[in-house]
Amino acid sequence: MSLPFEIPPVPDGSARQSPFTPTFGAIPPLLADRQNLINDFAYALDSGPGARGRATLVTGTRGVGKSVMLRVFRDVVESRQWLTVSARATSGFVDRLTTARLPEALSKLDTANTTRTRLRGGSLSALGFGGSVNTESENTAPVTPDFHHQLIRTLEILDDHGTGLLLTLDEVHRSHLEELQEVADALSTAVADGAPFAFAAAGLPETINGLVNDDVSTFLRRAERVNLGNLSSAGAAVGLRVPIEAADKRIGDEALSAAVESSSNYPYLVQLIGDNAWRAAGSAEEIALDHVQEAAQDAKETMFRQIHEPTLASLPERERQYVAAVSASGGTARTGAVADRMGLSASHAGVFRDRLINRGVITSPRRGEVEFSIPYTADFLRSEQAKAGKTSTRG
Repeated sequence: MSLPFEIPPVPDGSARQSPFTPTFGAIPPLLADRQNLINDFAYALDSGPGARGRATLVTGTRGVGKSVMLRVFRDVVESRQWLTVSARATSGFVDRLTTARLPEALSKLDTANTTRTRLRGGSLSALGFGGSVNTESENTAPVTPDFHHQLIRTLEILDDHGTGLLLTLDEVHRSHLEELQEVADALSTAVADGAPFAFAAAGLPETINGLVNDDVSTFLRRAERVNLGNLSSAGAAVGLRVPIEAADKRIGDEALSAAVESSSNYPYLVQLIGDNAWRAAGSAEEIALDHVQEAAQDAKETMFRQIHEPTLASLPERERQYVAAVSASGGTARTGAVADRMGLSASHAGVFRDRLINRGVITSPRRGEVEFSIPYTADFLRSEQAKAGKTSTRG
């Protein structure tokens, strides 16, 4: 029976895979404009307990590479023969760290320290040779430890083995403040003890700013801040050209310039446009301008689904109105003009401005001005307005 669709043919051996990684958290083929951050973290690690940067908070808007930096930090510590324990900071993450992640790390090194062997039966001949012995392992610490106990115990054992531990938390959110407090308290103890550990957490600006400004813990307030932004134009160009050439294709100067411009130097868009352009080029040896133009249009639609919709859907009504007022000015606006459009005083509108900056939706490039942090936000809003207009016309 024939299928009501066409199955694409299996690629033959001549097909070359795209070198780009347009997947959240995946390390790109070339990590442009981030080497200094990697160097700083490695220096902190090598400088011993108490070094600035051994506790780092990574922040930035969606798509700038926060999860990527955590993965890179893990690679750095593993190059020093340290262990890593990682978790997404979703509900119950402290329990997962306590009962699964830390014991798993401990099991790699701690067999001799947590168990002992005792004689169950059998016989021993003279001088201990011959005979038979039955043994069993008995845990010497049968109590169920909390996170604080488990972490400190793990660090003590790792220290005995001449190694250390990196703990990373991704997608940190203030809705899990109690659990973050528990982790921060335990880490503060580890700092005071000079334990061999490092800590890195990633979250949106709203979350990280809240953790630092609120009275959550001295440990978090003193942590190093890494604010990831867009790439430089040169970084975006290198991030596109070098992987393409390393994978035995070429990209012309005009096509490269168009790709960089379309990406707005936004890290996720660099990967997305690169991947789309590679696919559009097919078996061609060179990625041309028309391939990039097709890639950029497809990338914009992907951005709408994966970045803009989840970012803007959760905004309260007044903040959405502020966003709409910025969009009416083309994506860059005077704060006074935004307040006028909303019918609010400058100080009242400023409350929503500050909230949106904390959420990573807008930024203030100059005093008295705001603009969108994420490329194509104005395009997305216009698209949504057009859809709403068509729906109301049909109604």
